[in-house]
Amino acid sequence: MSTPANTKFMPMKPLNILHTSDWHLGRRLYGRMRYDEFEAFLNWLQDAISTQQVDVLIVAGDIFDTMTPSNRAQALYYEFLGRVSKSCCEHIIIVAGNHDSPTFLDAPSNVLKFLNVHVIGTACEDLNDEVLVLDDADGTPHCIIAAVPYLRDRDVRSSSAGESADSKDANVIKGIRAHYDEVASIAKAKQTELTKSHQRHIPIIATGHLFAAGGTTTEDDGVRELYVGSLGKISADMFDESFDYVALGHLHVPQRVGGRESIRYSGSPIAMGFGESKQQKQVLLVQFGAVENDFSDQMPASNSTSESNMPKLTDTVTKIEKSVEKAAKKVASRSTGFIDDLFGFDDSVESDVKEESTVEEGLTQTGAKLAHQLLHHDESRQMQVVSLPIPKFQKLAQISGNLESINKTIDKTIQALDAAESVWLEVIYTGDDVVSELREHIQAMVDGLPCEVLKIKNTRTYNKVLNQQQISETLQDLNEEEVFERCLIAHNIPDEQKSSLRDAYDQIVYNLRHEDTQAE
Repeated sequence: MSTPANTKFMPMKPLNILHTSDWHLGRRLYGRMRYDEFEAFLNWLQDAISTQQVDVLIVAGDIFDTMTPSNRAQALYYEFLGRVSKSCCEHIIIVAGNHDSPTFLDAPSNVLKFLNVHVIGTACEDLNDEVLVLDDADGTPHCIIAAVPYLRDRDVRSSSAGESADSKDANVIKGIRAHYDEVASIAKAKQTELTKSHQRHIPIIATGHLFAAGGTTTEDDGVRELYVGSLGKISADMFDESFDYVALGHLHVPQRVGGRESIRYSGSPIAMGFGESKQQKQVLLVQFGAVENDFSDQMPASNSTSESNMPKLTDTVTKIEKSVEKAAKKVASRSTGFIDDLFGFDDSVESDVKEESTVEEGLTQTGAKLAHQLLHHDESRQMQVVSLPIPKFQKLAQISGNLESINKTIDKTIQALDAAESVWLEVIYTGDDVVSELREHIQAMVDGLPCEVLKIKNTRTYNKVLNQQQISETLQDLNEEEVFERCLIAHNIPDEQKSSLRDAYDQIVYNLRHEDTQAE
């Protein structure tokens, strides 16, 4: 990214941008409704916007979990937008994700503009419409937003009969790159014009809902492949150097892309599955200009940027527990360059963290005891990125082992709860003994306790009963691909035919997922 010549211009105006994504309003967990969690998160987010004096809120896709969201999910969405539009937040940017109906989001966009809510559901034919200049209350340009939504296959390439998978992949990547290049060109032209007239650097912030090559996901998080055959994974160099920050959505694990501090996934605000139960969720505060909050006491040790000119602290920031710092350093040492932030725990790191993560200790609904974390500070650009940890509004725990260890872990999990808290459990039995009445045993362990078992997996039974997994499975236990695999087995399909059948099935599922039933 080119460095703005700050010495020639007036100081950059303070600007606070909050980056969030992947709300998935309306999502269920093993059939359990989660509206209370979504409502609690949106209330917390509204408070965070006021506390941090956020000027611009960006939601980088997957606002809803389905293309036909329930009335209750819609009510949460519109009520939140109405409340925030009356707060200090001057603009809200919303782009569609792959779970969203583009036309459903676009339908009220002309009304929402009066609330300074800017919605881009469908990729625009005229890309000038995706480049937004946002003004402050005085009419002075704050920033330029390249509001790029999820780019569907039809948005970025033209299909042709007999096209190979490799050709499709290359054309998808080419189309995505061309879209961003043109948007960047438009944004830079606007920036040059505004810089000349206002004599200050006007930052460009891009959005995206896509899958970065090398990005990390977790089991059962519901993250779908965006294109048939895992196509369309992009690299960091696809984004123009003129973008001061790129706010991404789609991956639920918070992470940066390709080692680039200014290209980030904020991750989902609540755990979408039990595989995410140990993650500390976050939103990202991107600050430009002379900011008031100082997070310099939490500057990553590897960052050599001078702290002498860092602004002073106005909020009370708690210290991060030693075990979490140790885990963060371990993640940072990975050679992948993608998961190197505090929040990207995986199985190899979690062993160094207590079963109930120390970040979660003393958790309150306001998150007052959770630590803000400075992830990046660039003095030359007058920019910093700070993670704001989100409280856990419903505790989840994934427990595995034999019956004895499961019982002990359940007891420890319950002891770690506060008086008014409860926990949802996923229990995975991995013992050597075959337990025919596992559900009854587990239910007896939790009887009378402030917990509920949402899912029980008996891997011992699965391994013992060859090709008869269906006996202990229900459709709720399986996704579309697993159901199809069961069908291949049940109908004794020869191995040499399975590959072509899987490709055809993947194309059918893709078409169903991307058919915008709201459109006419």
